[in-house]
Amino acid sequence: MSLKELFSKEGRKERSLAKACAKATDKKIKPDDRRPALYTLLEEGSDQAIAALLKRFTFIYDTNIVMDEEEKKEVYQGLLKLGQRVLPEVRRHLHGSPTLSWGLRLADEICDHESTWTILSEMLQDYDPEYERDPTRKLQLMTFLGDFEDERAVVALLPFVGDHDETVRFNTIEALFKQGDEKAREPLLQLMTDEQEESLRIKHRIAEGFVDTGWQVKGFRGTVEKLLSSHLSDFMVDGKGRIKRKKVRKEP
Repeated sequence: MSLKELFSKEGRKERSLAKACAKATDKKIKPDDRRPALYTLLEEGSDQAIAALLKRFTFIYDTNIVMDEEEKKEVYQGLLKLGQRVLPEVRRHLHGSPTLSWGLRLADEICDHESTWTILSEMLQDYDPEYERDPTRKLQLMTFLGDFEDERAVVALLPFVGDHDETVRFNTIEALFKQGDEKAREPLLQLMTDEQEESLRIKHRIAEGFVDTGWQVKGFRGTVEKLLSSHLSDFMVDGKGRIKRKKVRKEP
C-alpha cells in the first residue's frame, strides 16, 4: 500500500477493519474490550469481517465462562441476521475450524434441509473411521448427524461404528439410536458381539438402546445371550428375541 493509499479513506477503512479483526480474535483481552470490535465487524459485514467473527467460536474466555457463552450467543445472533451472505465463510469455517458446533447450528438455521445436507455431505468427505489425533470435530459432527432427521444421515453414521476412537464409536452409537432407523440394527449387533471390541461401556449402551427401541437380536441371539450372561448380567433376551432388563427381586 502506497503512502497515499495508506491515508486515503479506503486505507483508513482497511486499517480499522484489520484492527477490529485482530481484537475480535484475541482471547487474551476482556470481553468488554473485545465487544466493540465484534459490533464493528457485524456492521461491516464483509467476508473478512464474517471470517473473523466465526473465529470467535474457536476459543474460550476461560476467566469467565458465562461471559464467554453470552458473547458467542451475541455473535451467533448477529451472524444469523446477516442470513445467506455468511454461508460461503461458514463453509470455509467448517472445513478448517477446530470446533464445529456453532458453525453447524448457524448453517442449519440459515439453510433449508437439503442445503444443510449438502454442507454435511461436503464435510463428511474430510472424515473416515481411521485414527485422528484430536477427534473433537468428528465427535461434534457425529452428534449433529444424530439430530439431523434424514435416512442419509444414518448411512453416513454407520462407518463410524468402527472408528478407531472409542469415544467416537460411543457418540456414533448415541446418534444412531437417536435416529431410530433399524438399518443400524445389524451393524450395532455386530459391534456388540465383536470380541475385538474391548469397551464394556459401548456394549452396555447398545444393550440399553435395544431395550429402548425394541429391536430384535435375530441372527445374533446365541452370541448376544453369551455376552449378556458373562458381562451384562442386568439384561436378558426374551422369548421374542428382544433384549430386556432383568427385574430386580424385592427383598422379603
